[in-house]
Amino acid sequence: MRDFIEGIENELPGTFVVADMEAGLEHLSWAGGTMRYVDLLLVVVQPTAKVMMTACRTHKLALELAIPRISFVGNRATSPADVDRMEAFAAERGCELLIAIPEDSAVPAADRASMCVLDTSPGSEAVRAISRLAERLERSSAPAGLGQAMKVTAGPRSPRNGRPTRG
Repeated sequence: MRDFIEGIENELPGTFVVADMEAGLEHLSWAGGTMRYVDLLLVVVQPTAKVMMTACRTHKLALELAIPRISFVGNRATSPADVDRMEAFAAERGCELLIAIPEDSAVPAADRASMCVLDTSPGSEAVRAISRLAERLERSSAPAGLGQAMKVTAGPRSPRNGRPTRG
């Protein structure tokens, strides 16, 4: 991943790349270096103590790496109190909670079917929230020349795993 991002940065300056990294803090380590070219880090947080503790550590490491913009994305919100808790968590760190994605039974149902929720339930609450997040990020973060950017689409899918392919 590190070589891919570095190659994009060197060969296509100004390109907008979205990378969904697996959970864990190793991507933020100096040794790994995966996050060296990151302009914006979205930290996923859930309204539970364990996840918030990990998100706090992730935020601290991101600050140490001098990542210029850090925001939070709430996940699995089941009530207004969950949203309030995640908003307060982000605010305590001088950041913003960009959106709270609601708990949505369509997500695990799609996962159990080895499919993407975009295909199985495109009108679900979670998909609508994620679409709002994508629109917001495009408006606020897109560099000039976004039309040349590589982005994950809801179009072609890999025959091997059903995940979206770059388009």
